[in-house]
Amino acid sequence: MSVLTCLGTESTLKNCGSAGWNKPVCTHNHDAGVTCSGHKRSRLADGSNLCSGRLEILHDQTWMSVCDAVFDQQDAEVVCRELDCGAPVQVLGAAAFDKGDTQMLTQEIQCRGNESHISFCSISSLKHNCTFDNIVGLICSGYTDLRLINGSDSCSGRVELQFLKEWGTVCDACWDKRRATGFGEGKW
Repeated sequence: MSVLTCLGTESTLKNCGSAGWNKPVCTHNHDAGVTCSGHKRSRLADGSNLCSGRLEILHDQTWMSVCDAVFDQQDAEVVCRELDCGAPVQVLGAAAFDKGDTQMLTQEIQCRGNESHISFCSISSLKHNCTFDNIVGLICSGYTDLRLINGSDSCSGRVELQFLKEWGTVCDACWDKRRATGFGEGKW
């Protein structure tokens, strides 16, 4: 992307003006970089993109892999949300994304599912007997888009989710009032 022009009032870079893609104005020697102040307490490593990989959390100033023994859907929802990666698609164990070279967190992460960051979840004092073959892997839906189609107006219709450039219908098995409210408020 070349010649990005932002006013400072935009909520995302997508809302800034630009000369567009494939219009080289500068070389890679002039690629933009940024350092953000809001450090995240979780990351996904060794996946195919920023929204998949081996889960590592920052605990006591040290990055640690997480034991899969008691990691659940609520914990996964918090991690995907913190990373701006949509919703959890799959929680994997058995070191699906390699074992890495971090220490192992063997205590249980206890999230309610509505926290914005993993640091707001409690960590139990109970330790589990885990090996590096029991590391959590996580695949989040990625940067997603939602839409309503075939409704009588713009505020009704079938919910569809875009994942990997494909649109698909959202299954209602896990759809509840909280998720519907979040969709209506644009929190997806």
